[in-house]
Amino acid sequence: MSKTSDLNPSRNPRLGPHLGRFAMAVSLLGGSSLQPAFAQQVADAMLNPVTITATKTPHNVDEVPAHVTVLDNEYIENRNPTKMDDLLRDLPGVEMSGGPRRLGQDVSIRGMGGQRVVTTLDGARQNFNAGHKGRFFLDPDLLRQVEIVRGSNSALHGSGAIGGVIAMETKEAGDFLKSGQTMGFRTKYGYSDGSNENYYSAGVFGRYEDKVDILTNYSYRDTNTLKQGDGRELPMSSEDLRDLMFKATLRPAEFHKVSITALNFKEDGLTLTNPDGTLSATENPAVDRLTRMSTQSLNYAFANPDMPLFNPTLKVYRNSLHINERRVPTYRFDTTHLLTNGFDVYNTSYFDTGALKHAITFGTEYYTDTQKATRQNSATTVNGLRAGYPNAQSEVHGYYIQDEIEILHGLTVTPSGRFDTYEGRSNASRDTDADAFSPKIAANWQALQWLSVYGSYGYGFRAPSLLETYVSGAHLGPGNQFVPNPNLRPETTETTEGGFRLKFDDAFTAKDALRFNATYFYTRAEDFIETVVTGTAASGSTTNTNIPNAIIQGAELSAAYDLPYAFSSLGYARIRGENDNTGKPLDSIPADKFTAVLGAKLPDYGVRFGWRGEFVAEQDRVSGVPFVSNTPSSATSKTGGHAVHSIFATWFPLPDYLQGVRVDAGVENIFDTTYRRHLASLYEEGRDYRVSVSYTKGF
Repeated sequence: MSKTSDLNPSRNPRLGPHLGRFAMAVSLLGGSSLQPAFAQQVADAMLNPVTITATKTPHNVDEVPAHVTVLDNEYIENRNPTKMDDLLRDLPGVEMSGGPRRLGQDVSIRGMGGQRVVTTLDGARQNFNAGHKGRFFLDPDLLRQVEIVRGSNSALHGSGAIGGVIAMETKEAGDFLKSGQTMGFRTKYGYSDGSNENYYSAGVFGRYEDKVDILTNYSYRDTNTLKQGDGRELPMSSEDLRDLMFKATLRPAEFHKVSITALNFKEDGLTLTNPDGTLSATENPAVDRLTRMSTQSLNYAFANPDMPLFNPTLKVYRNSLHINERRVPTYRFDTTHLLTNGFDVYNTSYFDTGALKHAITFGTEYYTDTQKATRQNSATTVNGLRAGYPNAQSEVHGYYIQDEIEILHGLTVTPSGRFDTYEGRSNASRDTDADAFSPKIAANWQALQWLSVYGSYGYGFRAPSLLETYVSGAHLGPGNQFVPNPNLRPETTETTEGGFRLKFDDAFTAKDALRFNATYFYTRAEDFIETVVTGTAASGSTTNTNIPNAIIQGAELSAAYDLPYAFSSLGYARIRGENDNTGKPLDSIPADKFTAVLGAKLPDYGVRFGWRGEFVAEQDRVSGVPFVSNTPSSATSKTGGHAVHSIFATWFPLPDYLQGVRVDAGVENIFDTTYRRHLASLYEEGRDYRVSVSYTKGF
């Protein structure tokens, strides 16, 4: 397991509640090869996960004044994911968009998607934004944890966090090595029938005297044509994906921890300019696409219980994305590049003032985005530049502070605020700049041992992206042109949120656990940025503009019940949104969704199995405004309801000679349902038989 002595809370009672929870989480989630003897420990960790993203300090999710979901290592392994959609689609308030093609997928939280959700990978911001392309460029099997924080979070995470935050963390050697082991390897093979996909993964890892942990892993997915409902094939959906990851965890001295990640992703395949669309020679042509992403990050943390005022954290990163597209059959060649460099450094000080206990976190964040694009072998080429993705650069400075004040035992009030400045520069248009202060006040009250109540009020801020501000050139066709809009104003939101949680252990029988969370939120948004198209593909214009006022409100429910031999969970989300000026619905709001999981555990046989269901209502609350002429887009057209059923099973062989073997199998969309999500244009995958076999060996 991962070393946790450097987080020992016993030497300082003030740090104990915070660092103790963090050490518990690291310890319980340190090994991915779950054996039946540890089944109850892992169940406890899954029902009592620890979040850092919500407040930048470690807390059990039941203690933070927000609706937070933590997908831990075991959840990810049990889900046997082939893409990020598998991990996120079951969560209330979270919806995937972009259709079934992997690299067209993006995420929406509470009806806010794209740049309205901050996404990070090992601390590195994933800021890529280009028409109809997704933002997840990694193998989900490499993840050890995903934190989803819903709602306004600009007070800590700055521009873009008006919908929420998704923080992804990759695996490390400690997830595979048990106590006393110094080296090992893991290999995995998986097959997905829905796309005739073969998956290969191999990794080696080692540890030196609890000072250095190193993991190197290579994975490869060979994906063929994807099958939609009723066995229909989706043309141009095959692809090859490769991931090479290196991660080192260093503990040069007691209380110091350094993590270094280097991740290289490569995807190659014949697809469409808009992955969430159908083939059109003029508007959505076929392209031979090569995508490469390189991420490097360094994270440092110091936590000495004898120094409560000094607990610094530093995150430095570089994220480089290249996309090459060769149009078929004209061989027009486009390149797209986004480089993001940044850092986030903060410190948390723990101290008392009289009867009040404080945990003050203050820090600064800085990052730049530099985008470049070229076009060759085309009649529209101008000096090799591409108007649809203009050369531009943005720079963001942020300064924030948060004080977690324990006023009474069980009552914590947390005021916070952040000031951001934004500058955008492009040769295509005049420079832009903006600044905003994002305050937030939140409270969590542990009213009873089994009941907690929380609430918050926060101001959110999102600066216009480079593409939204400076895009020009042809849009739907040669006659419809993008018009840059350097006058775009930042989006702002005011969000009020409240909820309660129930937490029972030994509720109905010995060793059971029940968790329940209910949340209501109300968001008033100003200057929402939307794309407005006038005319048709043959003539007209397209520009990004601000909508003066919009309202989004809704409720989310989640519940989990665990027994020594059974488990279950439920999730429900109901979201409504409208343009407050016109009274028409917002087209980005997903349909009502209910999810359920029911399963059983047979620890004496090393078996876990169950059923998963997703039930989505009809979405008829649409604006009815045509996207272009009389042809509606996927968001402005109604979508029917659907029900998708899946089954899954996991087997850990018990004999000694099979220790380290793990088998996962399942069937997604058992009844081959044909359905389309509201935030997508294409029908989703049909029936998909999946199986994977992994072997982990430590020495």
